[in-house]
Amino acid sequence: MAGSKILAAIAGFIVGSVAQTPTKPTYSAILTLDSSINAAPSLIPNILDSTAPNAQDVCPGYKASNVQTTDHGYVADLTLAGVPCNVYGNDILELSLVVEYQSQSRLSVKIQPKYLAPANTSQFLIPGYITGLPGVEEGTNFSDNDLNFTWSNEPSFQFEISRGSEVIFSTMGTVIVFEDQFLELVTSMVPEYNVYGLAEHISNFRLGNNLTRTFYAADDGNPIDANIYGTHPIYLETRYHNGSDSLSHGVYARNAHAQEWLLRADNVTYRTIGGSFDLYFLSGPSAKDVIAQYQGGIVGLPAMQMYWVLGYHQCRWGYQNWTVMQEVVDGYANAGIQLEAVWNDIDYMDQYRDFTNGELNFPVSAGQDFLARLHAAGQHYVPIVDSNIYAPGSDESGVFIRNPDGTFYYGTNWPGFSVWPDFLNPATQDFWTNELTTWYKDIAYDGIWIDLSEASSFCVGSCGTGNLVIDPAHPPFRLPGDPGMVDFTYPEAFNVTNITEAASATLASIAQASSVSATATASSTPPASTFTRTVPTPGFRNLNFPSYVINNFFEGHALVKNSIAPNATHSDAYNTTEYEMHNLFGHMISNATYHALLEVFPNRRPFTIGRSQFAGSGNFTAHWGGDNYSKWGSMYFSISQALQFAIAGIPMFGVDTCGFSGNTDYELCSRWMQLSAFFPFYRNHNVISALAQEAYVWSSVADATRTVMQIRYSLLPYFYTLFYHAHTAGETVMRAVAWEFPNDRQLAGVDNQFMLGSCLLVTPVLVPQAETVMTVFPGLAQGTIWYDWYTLAAVQAEPGVNTSVEAPLGRIPVFLRGGSILPLQQPGNTTATSRQNPFNLLIALDGEGSAAGDLYLDDGESLVQEATKYVKISYLDNAITLNITGSYDSPSPLGNITVAGLNAQPPGITLNGIALKGVMTTFSEGVLRLTGLDTSFMADGVFQQASYMMPASQIPDGQIQVPGETQVASGHSQATGAA
Repeated sequence: MAGSKILAAIAGFIVGSVAQTPTKPTYSAILTLDSSINAAPSLIPNILDSTAPNAQDVCPGYKASNVQTTDHGYVADLTLAGVPCNVYGNDILELSLVVEYQSQSRLSVKIQPKYLAPANTSQFLIPGYITGLPGVEEGTNFSDNDLNFTWSNEPSFQFEISRGSEVIFSTMGTVIVFEDQFLELVTSMVPEYNVYGLAEHISNFRLGNNLTRTFYAADDGNPIDANIYGTHPIYLETRYHNGSDSLSHGVYARNAHAQEWLLRADNVTYRTIGGSFDLYFLSGPSAKDVIAQYQGGIVGLPAMQMYWVLGYHQCRWGYQNWTVMQEVVDGYANAGIQLEAVWNDIDYMDQYRDFTNGELNFPVSAGQDFLARLHAAGQHYVPIVDSNIYAPGSDESGVFIRNPDGTFYYGTNWPGFSVWPDFLNPATQDFWTNELTTWYKDIAYDGIWIDLSEASSFCVGSCGTGNLVIDPAHPPFRLPGDPGMVDFTYPEAFNVTNITEAASATLASIAQASSVSATATASSTPPASTFTRTVPTPGFRNLNFPSYVINNFFEGHALVKNSIAPNATHSDAYNTTEYEMHNLFGHMISNATYHALLEVFPNRRPFTIGRSQFAGSGNFTAHWGGDNYSKWGSMYFSISQALQFAIAGIPMFGVDTCGFSGNTDYELCSRWMQLSAFFPFYRNHNVISALAQEAYVWSSVADATRTVMQIRYSLLPYFYTLFYHAHTAGETVMRAVAWEFPNDRQLAGVDNQFMLGSCLLVTPVLVPQAETVMTVFPGLAQGTIWYDWYTLAAVQAEPGVNTSVEAPLGRIPVFLRGGSILPLQQPGNTTATSRQNPFNLLIALDGEGSAAGDLYLDDGESLVQEATKYVKISYLDNAITLNITGSYDSPSPLGNITVAGLNAQPPGITLNGIALKGVMTTFSEGVLRLTGLDTSFMADGVFQQASYMMPASQIPDGQIQVPGETQVASGHSQATGAA
């Protein structure tokens, strides 16, 4: 949200006489700053500057010497091979090379200055306590590694990495450039390469070969192909061989400086404006292997989420008071739609100040009453906390970022002049923890939402220095709903489904534009100067305006725009600057929030969700996709975003469902509510002054949401088990179809459908006015069977052919993979009530008549569990077998069993050799349904290990025998409901 709410206002439109009247905020005349405070020189990005020198043409590279073999690799000196080029900085004359075979699947190549002292180390290296810094794993040696490092010294030092006979990374024929403010390395690529990752950007999942990925955390909404919130410099490449067989590998560059990756037809150029080359190569060989190797071996495994976080969340910028919040909660209850948590945007704050409540609209006493009712109903509350602290009210205790002269850095944000916590100062953790624990005593929140963590400032430089007495209480821009800022944008095709309303919106938009033009005054913002780049100065680093200009999204492209200035200084021993730390601020504030919440809730898994992140942030935070738009394109790109973060190690990801900026409509919101139900994080959130878009507002959206919410909540055990595997083994939750079917080249670019785990294929409708959707069913040529979720009929389709599937409004196509067993739970109105309901087993047989699945159980919230349970479930030879380990008490019974893919009704059902009588049994077109098991046979808990099993000497533990032959499933059952 936040600063890009400016974009929400500029990029959007609201309704005048349209179907619903949006809430228009009213503001009293309060002091604000002139917009000129955010004026900065206009620069030309290097990639757009035809006069910019090419470092490959003018720089000499390095020569290797003193090469020595170590126990785990090589070390060498690298010396500049000619006259310094000083193209975008000052050449570092002597470097050190360290090559380490760190594990069987990981090879590390480090190039850094030979002479480092504590005073300049942070300019080049990221400390290990900030993000993962792996070393050599025990027992690793040359012969065990999948990868091989080779090098050449002619004409200068070059190297390549190979896996077997295949080169996967090569700098041959190029020079390595290493300056104090510019590094460059070029690797050749195979033709038409398949590269994925390099989050965070809004783009297709498979990256093109004519684009530039810029990394500089920015509070700028969701522009296409531009730098936004996060920095994850890892890419995954997949190569197809022998027609289809594929191999994948990964490359991670551990560097937090502003940087760019230039993806071109036959090479990738990696450039940064500081730091060092700290490269890690991962051998795979599958995409899923690469992801697990990256998370498990380098940045760390994702945090295990609390069970309730998997429920549905509702938020809005514009909930005016606690009464409105209660009305939202009641609205969901009255509509019969699950609601797990309600969230507050900045509306609750006293003048937008962190850790405060406005006494008029959000008084503490009324809030305590509201939260008592909410918690009694098993629901939760999550408020926003911005990354800046109101400056005149701060205690200036030394825990804030400073100017180079030692004074506090005063930028501006929602509350006016602000300071920012300095998380390199150990005392700042105590400050942050104290603020959150003190506030919790008044407002019993359940998690914390961190925003503006790029970190965002609405002015250039320390604009509050000497000006704190002004104390502005309004941001230096107009807000949505202000005169001239009414939002009249709607989704594509709104003019087709709502002709009259669309015409009214168009006329109102024209009238508003005319009125604004007639009353506009000359801008007080001085014209910005324009220059291409600064010239490097020996012995000096220009932090605010480095010579190499990245393609920063903001107007003018300067690093000082809309953020803390790069020369702002931290209070660590060596005065590390924001030039080094900018892309790490969001990572560190989320980490500090995680540890603060451990003090608020001892031994409870903290729930924090942040906007800006870095490699390794998934260890402690979730992420949402930021300020997207109520457009069909935004919904489409949400899938690619989620898959980017599957690679990056942040599986707890979702977007603002139905769109944040602009007005949604019933068609888009219906489709989006159904799509997001299959994302790990499921939240609806939109901008102030736009139409209300809670799921109960339109009857069609309510119907669609009720339908999909029943699916979502029944799948909670499956979701939770997927997170267990992500947390313990680096597996993915949402995953690309190509990752599950790696040898089908046709799937390499698929990003309009996805897998949830290995079992479910989701194919949403992503365009307006559609009643069908084209679906590819992977694996058919190899015998994979797909079952329709709603009917459990086997899909009839041809291999490699897009198949048209019926998808009327309110129904999202979902398919179950043959060979899968899904443990389900009958849905309640919250995750807590769902956990108390009976389990169901949904079994989809493969062509051999078998299936398998698993289930992880614990208390759903404790950081350290007293007991857990893991259940392997198999169907083989017409029998279901449960293999149970662990002692967690799970009393829920087994209610139903559904088996799809049988060719005949079984003559009888036995449990541990005892015939089951009184159980409701139906069989239709290959689908067997057993219901009512919980009332007679399994009321004491199906996964209680000994609750229904005979002694092992008499019969295998937990076996439910279902006699009957299996078939390659076919036919069209008319039964409804998957379980």
